[in-house]
Amino acid sequence: MKTPYFVIQEKLLAENIGGFQEALNTLWPGSILAYSVKTNSLPWILKWMDAHGVYAEVVSDEEYQLSLLSGCPADRIVFNGPVKTEEYLRKAFEGGSIINIDSRHELDFICREKPAVHGILGVRVNVDPSIFESHDVGYQEDGFRFGFGYENGELLKAIETLREVYGDIPIGLHMHVNSITRALGVYKAIARYAVKIVTDYDLTPAYIDIGGGFFGGVPGKTTPMEYIAGIREELEKAIDPAGTFLILEPGSAAVGSTVELHTSVIDVKDTAHGRIVTTDGSRIHIDPLWLKKGYMYTTDSKRPSHPRQVVCGYTCMDHDRLMVIEDKPELKAGDHIVYHRVGNYTVTFGGPFIRPFPPVYVQAGEQLELVRKQMTMDEYYRMETV
Repeated sequence: MKTPYFVIQEKLLAENIGGFQEALNTLWPGSILAYSVKTNSLPWILKWMDAHGVYAEVVSDEEYQLSLLSGCPADRIVFNGPVKTEEYLRKAFEGGSIINIDSRHELDFICREKPAVHGILGVRVNVDPSIFESHDVGYQEDGFRFGFGYENGELLKAIETLREVYGDIPIGLHMHVNSITRALGVYKAIARYAVKIVTDYDLTPAYIDIGGGFFGGVPGKTTPMEYIAGIREELEKAIDPAGTFLILEPGSAAVGSTVELHTSVIDVKDTAHGRIVTTDGSRIHIDPLWLKKGYMYTTDSKRPSHPRQVVCGYTCMDHDRLMVIEDKPELKAGDHIVYHRVGNYTVTFGGPFIRPFPPVYVQAGEQLELVRKQMTMDEYYRMETV
């Protein structure tokens, strides 16, 4: 097959999702598992998630629309994010979605239009970063961007605003934060913070949305059962699992370990400074933030080792260097390199820069199924409307 291309390992995807579903069913029955669409919005994945009982968690009008197009009903969508438009807020209210209010303009819309609630409303909490160990999360100085603050009273104002419109309805709390370490202690701290809010405000929340950022499919790391056990240990100090459900929003933990990028070596040359290996893959495909220095990979080369090889991508950018490998089998043109565990923010991140998105296949048993073909330049050109 012509490289480069992605392969999704369906068996691993089922194992990752199954681990979270089993943990929720065991430790907090009636809870909701929602897939973070932004992590990998490939329609095949969205359809697979819906078919396996997983909600869609979206953060834009476009993701909401794509989820609907992929067969996910509106009442199985968790609508997050600070940039919801009034058009899609109306759709979400009418469709019975779970809506986590994140911004003042959303509250203004509710006060003005008073849309009927057919789903459940929640409020995103601007979690104080000081509750975490400094090495576990960033933004210690400026704080997180999203939600309403408990310490400055904005969270209480948001809840009171919703009650002025809807009365004493159950309201959920959305507690997601970005974690560097994905440590269990991060989620226990979030749960303790939720308990503090619930106790102070005398709330019986509809749900606690813990968000995502978990490990998944990584041997030796925290398991879904361990995460949820730790979360429950803290939450049940003030929250009855029989009256409040959990929402989990894994993205990386669901798809990160399931995707491979298959590439080929195009050229090998020696310069005065070292060995350059040019491939038909790129950091664009598997390192959208351009931060990684190495990958889990395999190659079909069986040659003796070479002291140092700089593996590069196909683009014209000199910093398109995927990794430096030392004392590994010598690579030559025609060899294959497969990068493993590259499903996070990769398959659908970016655009037709120099070359279009690679095609995507799904590995189910021995068969490979094409689920996204590569865009042609004719198709790209016809997108022009002038």
